[in-house]
Amino acid sequence: MTGQLNGKRILVTGAARGLGAAFCQTIAEAGGSVLALGRDQHALAAMIKGLPGDSHDLVIADVAKSHQLSAQLSGQRFDGLVNNAGIAISSALHESAEDDVRRLIDINLLGSLWTLQASVPALKAAGGGVIVNIASVLGHRPLPHTGIYAMSKAAIIQMTRAAALELARDNIRVNALAPGYVITDLNRDFLTSDAGVNLQKRTALRRFANPAELMPALLFLLNPANSYMTGETLTIDGGMSASL
Repeated sequence: MTGQLNGKRILVTGAARGLGAAFCQTIAEAGGSVLALGRDQHALAAMIKGLPGDSHDLVIADVAKSHQLSAQLSGQRFDGLVNNAGIAISSALHESAEDDVRRLIDINLLGSLWTLQASVPALKAAGGGVIVNIASVLGHRPLPHTGIYAMSKAAIIQMTRAAALELARDNIRVNALAPGYVITDLNRDFLTSDAGVNLQKRTALRRFANPAELMPALLFLLNPANSYMTGETLTIDGGMSASL
């Protein structure tokens, strides 16, 4: 991984823990510097302290608050964005509570849009760059009780295509990474439960991913040498979306 991102500064949202923290670690190991964005200053600072290199920084902002996000990113310099912040709810589509739905859409969809909007000035100032939106295999194929989350991630995939068309003239590439189920500290209990075991049976490889298995794809999307790919969604799901 060393050297692929030398001299590049990458903004990562939802960076304090889970996949966001793993993305930051990979970027730092590849020679990049991390601009870690989230709401928990102490958690972000602790995460950054564990990264290789000493050129990392943090931004305290809520992706669901567009004005706060724009103010905090104004004047920042970075070459890429990993649009990762998100939450999940599990409920039947027709039974989902309004407050839960609004909160998920505010963070997963609108938060990703506000972050993209707030990042474009910095990417234009850098002469171009790359945006990687974090979608999900569920954005292609929902499972029962994932409907609201799946809706938000399907919208992320379409947002990726639209932004790729609109930003191409500014030398800004926009792609998406769509993981399957990945074991992190945040979901370990669920994925090792009986329900999680049943989910494994929907995956061709009959297991869940660990975060490290997403990182080659992330680096591929962020790598400046990958200069002719835009508007695409790269799905890393162990074969879950390949079957009926």
